[in-house]
Amino acid sequence: MTSSLSEIFKKYAGWCPMAAARQKQEEDDRQAVPQVRGEDAGPVARRAVTFLRLTYAVVVLAWLVALAALPYLPETIPVHWNIYGQADGFTGRLAGAFGLPAIMTLTLFLLIILPRFDRMRVTFDDSRDIYAIVTFATVSLLLGIEVTTLLSSSGMDLPMATIFPVLLGFFFIVVGGLMPWLRRNTTAGIRLPWTIRSERVWNETHKHGGPVFVLAGVLIVLASAVAGTWGMPLALGIIAVAVIYVTIWSYRLSRTLSDEGCPAQDP
Repeated sequence: MTSSLSEIFKKYAGWCPMAAARQKQEEDDRQAVPQVRGEDAGPVARRAVTFLRLTYAVVVLAWLVALAALPYLPETIPVHWNIYGQADGFTGRLAGAFGLPAIMTLTLFLLIILPRFDRMRVTFDDSRDIYAIVTFATVSLLLGIEVTTLLSSSGMDLPMATIFPVLLGFFFIVVGGLMPWLRRNTTAGIRLPWTIRSERVWNETHKHGGPVFVLAGVLIVLASAVAGTWGMPLALGIIAVAVIYVTIWSYRLSRTLSDEGCPAQDP
């Protein structure tokens, strides 16, 4: 009805405020959509959608696993382990079974929402497929923790001190392998003040830091197989060393470029 009145008004008056307002809104909507490079839009978008669908499937699977395991769980089950793999936190059967799926659902929601607030949305969209893979890896890590927890709670004797760091190690291998292709953004990656300011520092930091995190993940997996109850403390130590090293390396690169006269901040 509104569209018909708008067309009649425009026919006799030559101009309609409603039509002009609608056209202005359409232009604003088009400008609000971030532009991506033509050669990347197709495959990047397809990969992002594929891994996002896989992520949804993992979250649904987590709920189904919890539902299937519920009849086999005791009234009280462990939900937290110390760094030595010893259970030190317990809860009821329902909360224990469905707690992690709920956390996974909330995590997925947050990971989907966060990019909408990225100050560098245009460059971030060029690597949104990388972000989708990291999101998939994150919920897959949580699914692995859930399955391990439910199996242990149902009476199976599992080496928790080994399994948890191994899962963490594989996660770092995946994330580190993707880092060199991650474009500068404020949502994911090595987000330090000097990497956010400079495209060159960001790129060099992620090209160098990615293999470092892959190596850290490999060391965690290998060390956890022989470390016993020291698996998780050792894993946390390896991660801390990797993070500190990459941070210092990145900062020194930023200072070196600044001393050489390179701009410390992109225009």
